[in-house]
Amino acid sequence: MNENRIRAELLKQIDADSAIALEKVERYVSLTQIFYELKKSVAEDGPVTITVNGSQRFTKTNPAIDAMNKVNSQLIALGKDMGVDVLPAPKDGPAIETAEDAML
Repeated sequence: MNENRIRAELLKQIDADSAIALEKVERYVSLTQIFYELKKSVAEDGPVTITVNGSQRFTKTNPAIDAMNKVNSQLIALGKDMGVDVLPAPKDGPAIETAEDAML
């Protein structure tokens, strides 16, 4: 994750003199970090986990996927609250539409 790039892009789009706006940027970056930790967990453990309960063994969806969806919703809501729906296009490519695209 390129945390500094995300922070820099957001700081260009907000009122940098506003303590509230700066706090929202830090929250956005923090949520992005959490999202990528969850994504790493899913990549390591897979989308389905095996649960053992005594003699029972069953599969279920990795709980990190649900958490990723919740964090993603929070990122979208926070971005809208800050007036950041789509990050600006880089000089040499298409618009960055998601936090994940910003990491590439």
